[in-house]
Amino acid sequence: MVVIGVPAKDGHGVPVVDYIAEELSKIHGLTTTRSSFELANWQPAENSIYKSAHLKVGNSSLDVAGSIAYSLPTNGTEISGQLVYYNSSVNLSSIDLRGKIVVRDYTYLSLPTSVFASFSYSVTADVNNQSLYTRPFLTPPNADLLACSLGGAAGYISAFNISRDQLEGYYSGHAGTHWLVPGVFTGAEQYQELREAAAANSTASIRIDATSGTVTVPRLMATLPGLSSDTIVIATHTDGVTYVQENGPAALLKLAEYLAALPLSARAKTIKFAFEASHLAYQRDSDKTLALALDTDYDTANGTTAFVIALEHLGTRAIETSPATNGAAGNVLNYSGLGEPILWGVGEVQVAIDAVVNIATSRNLDSTIVAPGFPPANPAGKVPTYPSMGGLGTYYTNALLPTMSLISGPWSLWAPGFGAEALDYDRLRTQYLAIGDAVLQLSQYSRTELAGNYTRFRHERAAGQATTITINTDDAQFITGPGPVYY
Repeated sequence: MVVIGVPAKDGHGVPVVDYIAEELSKIHGLTTTRSSFELANWQPAENSIYKSAHLKVGNSSLDVAGSIAYSLPTNGTEISGQLVYYNSSVNLSSIDLRGKIVVRDYTYLSLPTSVFASFSYSVTADVNNQSLYTRPFLTPPNADLLACSLGGAAGYISAFNISRDQLEGYYSGHAGTHWLVPGVFTGAEQYQELREAAAANSTASIRIDATSGTVTVPRLMATLPGLSSDTIVIATHTDGVTYVQENGPAALLKLAEYLAALPLSARAKTIKFAFEASHLAYQRDSDKTLALALDTDYDTANGTTAFVIALEHLGTRAIETSPATNGAAGNVLNYSGLGEPILWGVGEVQVAIDAVVNIATSRNLDSTIVAPGFPPANPAGKVPTYPSMGGLGTYYTNALLPTMSLISGPWSLWAPGFGAEALDYDRLRTQYLAIGDAVLQLSQYSRTELAGNYTRFRHERAAGQATTITINTDDAQFITGPGPVYY
């Protein structure tokens, strides 16, 4: 990743982690450490998800939205097979897929917005200005890709019924698993032709131009001392493909600048800023590594970890679907004029819950859901009550660390064509201020007060009375057999 517009000697921009490190070095009082790890990467030709993908039906080329990330590179070779369509109710693992190119609808999470109140501490009224919350970010076709990989399929097509132009360069399914089939995303303009071609048993071919190998990925940790060694960790990821996906580091830099400018007397706790990596290949996401390290630290005699705040995808504008006009196919995406709903997950720590609910009111935050997590709740015998916070916070809360997490999932999350306009910069600033408020308010409480119900959760886990969802740190980037470990 590079920071476009920031000059470098080679004229191609500065690698984003180098840029972050340089900006951190300008902040008085911070100390920064750098580490690294390796992952098996996947890089599209010309650094373009769109240009790397090629699809034909018969001898006719069909335009695409782009390659499915980490799908099988064929590099100049077209992989052909009979085109078949299966609706979303069909379990692909029960079908003979050998030699077939499978077409499936891209399915969406769709919830009535009224459901948010059923599991939340507070919900701003404007969340219900839309009756349905329909988004693609939680439903990538990973299970399909695994079934096709294990079943010997020739290829896979994930078909959106949304304008291809708006989805060009779409990046989804960021598990980092190296699928054993080439795959592409297509748009509404291709949808009917693909369905008809599949019904006619036509032949299709896919070509993916990409490379894979091993790369070294950097991490940064910046520490701002406080009056106590007890520590609040603020974490994000440094990699992304859109203005939405990439904006966590900007938040951490501004928070570091703001908090460092305060007198030491205003910082009751030490604050660490964790710039983690490989979120685009979350099999190797270093947030997992950090979560497990903090879990170990939490119970040691000299442990300092008090609380974790994970944040990503801030300041976003809501985008909704509507039917295309003028005879165009499928649906199109348009800004609704509202803020995208943001989940501010707060684990079961009463002082933190009270603080965030009050901050949401005092800062007049819009489209904000303050909740213990995202459904479904854990079954009996598993802790914490809600295992998901929708994103990075999930790793930390399942390590039974007192956690809060901010995340949104708009259509622009994986669609780079929306560009900088995907963000409302006034909203972004207000959310930064709200997070700063939370850091300072939490700093006033002891580690014991900040532990909340996590004390009970940790005791039950230690006594064998409860378990957690396993934070998978296995190197499962390469498929060796069936199982959800790959996504």
